[in-house]
Amino acid sequence: MKRITIILIALALIFQGCEEYLDKVQDSTGMDETQVFTDYNNFRKFQDRMYKDILNYLADYDYGMIAAMCDEGYTESVQWETTGVVQTGDWIRAYSTAQALQFSTIWNAWQSIRIANICLEKLPMLEGNATQTQMNQLEGQALFMRAWYYYEFLIRHGGMPYLTVVLGGSDDYALPRLSFHETVLKISEDCDAAAALLPDKWDMANTGRPTKGAAMAVKASAMLFDASPSNNPSNNSEYWTAAAEAAWDLIDYAQTTGQYKLVPSKGTDQVTYLSPGGVETITYPSGFDSIFMYTPYNDEIIWEFYEAVTSGSQYSTFTIASLAEGGIIQGYSPSQNIVDLFETQNGLAIQDDPEYDPQNPYIDRDPRFYHSILFNRERWTSGTDLYLELFNGGRDRASGDLKHLSYTGYIARKFWGRNVDLWSNTSAPLTHTIFFRYADILLMYAEAANEIGGPDYTLPGANMSAVQALNKVRERIMMPGVHSRYLTGKEAFRERIKNERAVELYLEGKRFFDLSRWGDAHKMQHRQLYGVDLIENAGRPTGYNISRTALPVVTLTFEQKHYKWPIPLTDALMFEEFKQNPGW
Repeated sequence: MKRITIILIALALIFQGCEEYLDKVQDSTGMDETQVFTDYNNFRKFQDRMYKDILNYLADYDYGMIAAMCDEGYTESVQWETTGVVQTGDWIRAYSTAQALQFSTIWNAWQSIRIANICLEKLPMLEGNATQTQMNQLEGQALFMRAWYYYEFLIRHGGMPYLTVVLGGSDDYALPRLSFHETVLKISEDCDAAAALLPDKWDMANTGRPTKGAAMAVKASAMLFDASPSNNPSNNSEYWTAAAEAAWDLIDYAQTTGQYKLVPSKGTDQVTYLSPGGVETITYPSGFDSIFMYTPYNDEIIWEFYEAVTSGSQYSTFTIASLAEGGIIQGYSPSQNIVDLFETQNGLAIQDDPEYDPQNPYIDRDPRFYHSILFNRERWTSGTDLYLELFNGGRDRASGDLKHLSYTGYIARKFWGRNVDLWSNTSAPLTHTIFFRYADILLMYAEAANEIGGPDYTLPGANMSAVQALNKVRERIMMPGVHSRYLTGKEAFRERIKNERAVELYLEGKRFFDLSRWGDAHKMQHRQLYGVDLIENAGRPTGYNISRTALPVVTLTFEQKHYKWPIPLTDALMFEEFKQNPGW
């Protein structure tokens, strides 16, 4: 394999934006640099530019590509050249495609890191012209965003040079990469400092600005990545302890202050579908979808994107042409791989439950299945007697036009508001992309604590064990606690933790990175995507013969080199000190 030695900082291109902005301020307003940084409002306007490079996984231009890189599902578009390139494993070429998505856009974050460093350097100029609270908030945001962008680099590319000063023209730019662990420690340091300065909560007008809890969440997640097998091959127990402690610190903060809690189930909801016997209903606990829609400022959310996702982006990605408001990408297709991970109501994996019937697979499932997945002949509109036709040859099933129909026999429901369709002329409820929520933190703690001492291990000073933390997430949706057959040891419980993250955090931008940090992404079970063939057969409980089938065109290429993304060639200068990731 050809190895390329490069550096990530194309200085003239990446860093000039900050200085150009200052030039524009001076040209348009007559203000010089001193006036910008000695006035609170001007300072904040300049600093707010560091938010522009946040990747929004629910927007179609970001999330569709990530979905194509793991086993969550499938989507296709002639416009998105990158999707096909990514599936072949040629991630270097993905940087140069017409729609390079986050392969290239993440590298814009170097500008935002520079903005953060400029603000930290210039902050003393604001003294006397802003309150201490305002000064703290500005400093905390700059520290947080610097940590966030390095976290984004970390989980994709690994360790990076960690810039904490504003480099000038005469400075040495031949900077070596830090190790993964060294970068995590730098992120942790920034998060600790930010947490001490940021408020517990912002008002709604400032939705999306980071809080104390957000800083603690980024630290906990970075620590978990550091401890995970891909980045901790020697299984250093100290890394797992650090991850458990960071997650517990946030849980303890939530318990002490009441700042975060799980959104509870409220009553019941129903799924209506057609069977040979007529219209059938499934009743399940409601409320899970309100985390993402209808109440976007709820107590479970720790940090979310500052702009609401609209029907023009999110809903054109996850819905289909016959029910949606339009868009380029329609018909996000959940995989059978994911559908099979939703347990039965008995708290058992489908392969372990003797009551599970593969020819009647949609009854008696984990309630999160009904919140997340739409299946064949389910009613999903306010129009009269309109039921999804996801069977082979049905109206909503793909044959040739893959970008407008379901390719797997399922449709994603999780972010699609009920009764949003053309017939009822209703618009989508606004949804903020959630980067961290309380359930995720509980699962982080459960995972780290289990790796230290197994399912019954409780971190010193904590008030819950690994399994108790995970069960809190399950109890919220009225699922029974983890079955005893999965509590026989660390290894057995580890698999249930992985499963719990897959179903609880489905489509929330976590799955690809989880598979990567666990060292599981190269395994065939995660590379070969499956759907379901549905052939009419009145003798079956659903009216269709159901068979799991491999998607013929979707076998993802994932080799060892893909565990660390390549450094883009187009934004690079040649420096021997900065090494390309192995295999690229």
